[in-house]
Amino acid sequence: MDIVKRNRNNENVESTKGDLYRKPDCDIYENDDAYTMYFDLPGVEKEDIEVKVEKDVLTLSADCTKKAGEDYSCLRDEMIYSGFKRSFELGDSVNSNDIRANYKDGTLQLTLPKRDEQKTHKISIAVN
Repeated sequence: MDIVKRNRNNENVESTKGDLYRKPDCDIYENDDAYTMYFDLPGVEKEDIEVKVEKDVLTLSADCTKKAGEDYSCLRDEMIYSGFKRSFELGDSVNSNDIRANYKDGTLQLTLPKRDEQKTHKISIAVN
């Protein structure tokens, strides 16, 4: 798969400027026209998600915030609300100007269309 160049470090947590980020789970599918990426982002609001492409690197980042009740005090604090961050180096086959995003029920779907020259083309065979 040329959409993703494998990361040398298969760590589950990245550190950026002192903040910890979890790498969201990602499934990638391919058909003749596009790649589709699904990211698992539990507890994230749509407004807190940022997807950008810079120098052929797709980066997803999402912030998580705790939402405690107004009249409650914390007795135990075990859940990590650090946010998510993950980057993928895009191959030459992706048309990065036409990437589409959809977010529903904690799952972000990115559709990365292939460049026309990378799409599968059927060739008809003439009978002489």
